[in-house]
Amino acid sequence: AIPLVAEALGMDDDDGKVKLLAETIHRKTDGNPFFILMFLRSLYDEKLLQYNFGAMKWTWDDDAVNSKIVTQNVASVLVNKMNRLQEDTQRMLMVASCLGSNFRKSAVVTVMNNISQAEMRSSMRIVPDTAATMGSSSLLSSDLTNSSAVRSYSCTAAIIRSSSESILSSDLTSSSAERAYASSIEEFEGEGLCEVDDEECRFMHDQIQSAAFELISPEQRDSFRGRIGSILLQSLPP
Repeated sequence: AIPLVAEALGMDDDDGKVKLLAETIHRKTDGNPFFILMFLRSLYDEKLLQYNFGAMKWTWDDDAVNSKIVTQNVASVLVNKMNRLQEDTQRMLMVASCLGSNFRKSAVVTVMNNISQAEMRSSMRIVPDTAATMGSSSLLSSDLTNSSAVRSYSCTAAIIRSSSESILSSDLTSSSAERAYASSIEEFEGEGLCEVDDEECRFMHDQIQSAAFELISPEQRDSFRGRIGSILLQSLPP
């Protein structure tokens, strides 16, 4: 973990403070590179990791970092991170999570244009702030990693994805609709959740897709995926 943390911070891996930070993160992440980088990003987002322009290096408080890591695992970090995004961004992530690890912007926008706000809100899961309640020291115990609900969407995603891939970018109903969701697309790209290449998008990691799926209320997941599939099938050209 030391070389990865040092490289991410642009600091020497023989720096004692870097070593201490890396050892703390390694102990709580089991050395998983993705989890390590997610923790670093969460520290930065919450201003526990800041760049000191005077000293020209990153600075942090070891006690604050240790407290943060003890009380949160990466699964909860991802879900909490998404809950801080714009509501439209969360909705788009919900839809995208049902399309598979790779998806088309036009398919997401097509669904968003054909589903009411009330329907989207009723499908959203209300996730409490878990910062004070998550006490697991190992990320491998995360419910997101082994959730049967998350595993169950993979088959449906394959079916829905085959339909969405047939939808051309012209299915964006209007330039105004495209503009309405542009900021949300920029947000989840800017937050490092998805990689966007013109029309094609992909989740940066399967854990991110799983966390986005967790935004959907468990009771509504089957009907929500069915609704998405119906919208996409109706959007196919004759």
